[in-house]
Formats: sequence, C-alpha cells, structure tokens
Amino acid sequence: MGSSPRFSERIGQAILVRHSLAASLGWALALVTVPTLLRLALDAGHNGVPFVTYFPAIVLGALFLGWRYGVLVTFVSATVARFLFIREDLYFVQSPRGLIVLVLFVLSCAMLIAIGEALRRVMAEVHAASAREALLNQELRHRLKNLLAVVNSLASLSFRHGNPEEAQHAFSERLAALDRATSLLGGDNALTCDLPDLAEEALRPFLKDYDIRLDGGHREVERDACVPAVLAFHELATNAIKYGALSRPDGWVGLSWGEPQDGMLVMCWHEHDGPPVNAPKRRGMGTRILSMRSPAANFKVDFAGDGLRCDIALKAA
Repeated sequence: MGSSPRFSERIGQAILVRHSLAASLGWALALVTVPTLLRLALDAGHNGVPFVTYFPAIVLGALFLGWRYGVLVTFVSATVARFLFIREDLYFVQSPRGLIVLVLFVLSCAMLIAIGEALRRVMAEVHAASAREALLNQELRHRLKNLLAVVNSLASLSFRHGNPEEAQHAFSERLAALDRATSLLGGDNALTCDLPDLAEEALRPFLKDYDIRLDGGHREVERDACVPAVLAFHELATNAIKYGALSRPDGWVGLSWGEPQDGMLVMCWHEHDGPPVNAPKRRGMGTRILSMRSPAANFKVDFAGDGLRCDIALKAA
C-alpha cells in the first residue's frame, strides 16, 4: 500500500509534464509505430478491423500529450493502417464496408481523445488544488506563528509594569486592536490591506470622541505590515489621550501619507496643540511597541517641542 500512492503520483506527474515539440513528436511517432509492429506480428492485419491495435495508443496520446497529439496519432494511424492492413481493389471509402469502418473508427477515436483530454484536465485540476492546499496550509502556519509571537509580546509588555488591573486593561485593549488588525486580512485581499481602511479600523474606538484627521489617498500595504501598523496606531492614540495632544480639548492629531517611495509607504502621525513634549526617561510599554522593527514595518518617534511626531514606514504592496 505504501508504494501505490507514489506510483499514482508518478503517473500524474508524467501526465502533466510539459514536453518539447521534438519530444512530443517523437512520442507520437512511437505511439503509431508500436501498434503497427504489434499488428504485423500478430496477423499482419488479416483478421479483425484494421485499426484495433491503435485505440490504446490514441488514448495514451491524448492523455499524456494532449488532444492535439491524440488527433495527430489518429490521422497517422489511419493512414498507416490504410496502406498496410486494408486489401481492397476499390478505394477504401468507396465501399460500404470500408466507409462504415472508417466512420466508426473516427467516432471511436473522437470519444477516446475526449476521454483522454478529460482525464488530463481532471489531473491538472487535482494537482492545482493540491498545490493551493499546500500553499494555504503554509500560509496558515505562517500567520499562526506570527500571531502567537505578537500575542506573547503584548502579554510580556502589558504585565511587565503597573498594577494587575491596569495591566489587564492594557492587555485587553491591545488584544482588541490585534483583533481589528487580523480582521483586515480576511476575505479576498489576504495578501494586502488598504488605506485608509487600515487607519480607520485601527483608530475606530477614538475617532468619535477625539480629533484625529486622516489625510491620504487609497494605497495598499503588504500583509506583514498590517498588524504592526494597527498596534502602533493604537499605542499612539492611547498615549496621545493620556499625555499628548488629545489630552486637551483643543488638541488634535494629523495622520497623513502620500505616494510610496523605494517600496515603502511613509505615514506621519503629528500631534498639535498639546502640552509640551519631553522625551521619556525610560522606555514604557508604548515606546517598546513602537521600537519594534521588521522588514515590513518600522517606526521613528520624534519628541519635538511642538508635538510628538512618529513616522511609520510600511512596505507597499
């Protein structure tokens, strides 16, 4: 039983392999030559219909080479059989028997070619489905691994400082932000996420009560940049509410982006009309998250006097 799957896989690979023109013509010639020699060795065409040994060859030609070569094998086989195995004084198609045999041969070959081509297409579809399943499984493992790593980092950062209640609240908020980030990766756009949808979904809990202004056109960023960006937006908004521009009634935040450059889309978070900004003496939880870097996303924070500024570079799709 262990060898059966391997044998079927080899047959499937042989059916789907792409041959060169010379190789395909060589195989087609072999599919005509072998049945001809077999018929000559058996009875030289004296008994039975003249085309009987060619039927398996026609099926094999359509199955392994495609329907065009099945038709080629049919035509060459009919020509060879006409001159070697049909001994009638009149031209073959001028006799009723010959005409009937020819019509039956053509119909039989058409059905055999159709069957071979159908099997070939089924094999191709099965192979494509198998390859897609393997790709989806690999993608699922990749996402799950990344997601667990992110959750572990969020838990470590949230419970490192503060009392348990604050840590629990911070962790819950970060998990909610992570949930919003992963929701952007579903559906048909699994490989990318869009702006401004990405920013709007990340900042959805804050947009109703705080002045956050989004400025930028429709852009796409790669999948691996979506989750870090959403978590960064969440941390920036939370810090702005606690310590920055959004802690004051007149304070506001601008989040803008333009055209990608060198494969990266840079988004600028800039706080306005907030309290004086000073660089933190120690790295807090938000600062740690913003310091995370990857090939798909990196962040540069500037504690300018007129308001915190953060440049968020995301890999463009």
